[in-house]
Amino acid sequence: MTRLIIAIAVAGALARTSPSLNALSSTGVSIAVLCALTLVTSILTIFIVYVDIRLGSFLDTWSRVTFFPALWSTLWFAVSSVSPIGRLSAWSPTEGGGYYSWMAPFFGPVGSDWIVAAWAVVLSQAIGTWYMGEDEEEEGIATTAPASIQTSHSSQRKSFLLLTVILLVLAIPSLLLSNFPLAVVAGPEITPLSVGCVLPPYRRYKHHTLTLNDYIEESKKLTSSARFLLWPEGAVTFNSENELAEGLAKVRNVTTGSVVGVSFVEDFGDPNSGTSGSRRTGVALVSQESASPELVYYKRHLVPTPKGMNKTDWVPEGPPYTRPIPVTASICLDFAFPSLFTELESKPALILAPGRTWDIAVGLTMWQQIRQRAEELGTMILWCDGGDGGVSGIAGGGFEDFAQVGLGSWVKTVGIQYPFSERRTLNHWASGLAPVLLAWFLVFGTKILSHAHFGAFKLENVSKVRNLFRRPEAVPEGNLI
Repeated sequence: MTRLIIAIAVAGALARTSPSLNALSSTGVSIAVLCALTLVTSILTIFIVYVDIRLGSFLDTWSRVTFFPALWSTLWFAVSSVSPIGRLSAWSPTEGGGYYSWMAPFFGPVGSDWIVAAWAVVLSQAIGTWYMGEDEEEEGIATTAPASIQTSHSSQRKSFLLLTVILLVLAIPSLLLSNFPLAVVAGPEITPLSVGCVLPPYRRYKHHTLTLNDYIEESKKLTSSARFLLWPEGAVTFNSENELAEGLAKVRNVTTGSVVGVSFVEDFGDPNSGTSGSRRTGVALVSQESASPELVYYKRHLVPTPKGMNKTDWVPEGPPYTRPIPVTASICLDFAFPSLFTELESKPALILAPGRTWDIAVGLTMWQQIRQRAEELGTMILWCDGGDGGVSGIAGGGFEDFAQVGLGSWVKTVGIQYPFSERRTLNHWASGLAPVLLAWFLVFGTKILSHAHFGAFKLENVSKVRNLFRRPEAVPEGNLI
């Protein structure tokens, strides 16, 4: 088993070596952290398989079939909650749920993990049956095994068949439901909203390190065509809180007609000693409608409630209407932690997501995380990646593909349902814990229900109640002799 764990850890580390070289301050530290994370996840994975083998034999057939999916989904739910890279450490597909994508708003990533493990159970049984030979196996059991073992084997086959049917049925809604973007024509039920990413190309400004003035000049070119503009993560650096306030005021004075999401790195001092040296990454929404930022968010601390922004539209055969659009923000790696979004008290219509990745593989991975969070929350996310080779686009609301790769500003108009429902999805409301409990209910709940004692529904009691409503049979009169 030790060799197997080492082999899996080495393979996992080699597959992620290239994008991990520049993840931290030094290459050596990056490789060491990568090896440690892959080793830990490999040990946990083999341990889960071992637990399934050892304990599964003590369960009945249906509980045995659903035991591994429950273990698997619980493992990655726990790992993503404590891991420094969240869902990036999970052994689960990140390219979308495919036929099971409709489940994301209800069951979140736990549902995806359960589906993967359930198909693994079904396929392993099918391959094992094919390899061993079903006819020979049944013949051997029929001639040599006692009746109890034959019954257990038949029950096991029925449990696997039932699980397969459940998986196939869960794939049907994706064939019936459609998920396309809304029209962008203003109307009573649709609010068109133009959003854009401010990603100045280096060639245009003749230097690689872009300044505050560069981003302001690039934003001024887009303010007439976009209501929301977003800068990439850590676009500019401010050395003090005063410098931050001055920079945001400068952006507010020169950008008209748009709300600008300014992502920045701020040096801040210790409130007790007054000394600086600590840094934090944040994003502030700046507009001329307010002297102070509409919203300020710092990485890894979610805004409790989305901020409502007003959008004025012209509707045919009517005057201009002001429609509120709930907006919030999060930054890059935060989207790998689904649990962070449970702090939101309502569903936002748009989440601004500045990012900065250092490798195209990391950029694609983060885009996949963005897509998953958008589906789970039932919202749209504007993702602006300022890294070399980063991908940017709009996720959710029917949008699945990113808009572009690399630098270069862009604008896109999306449609938002009006009135917008701020009701949270089931997964968002349940904090991701409900799907875990449901997975374990499938293991033990059916057995508990089957052994529950409902005296009122016993067969003899039902017969007694039925007899109360029967007409008494006529007593035959005796013959007089």
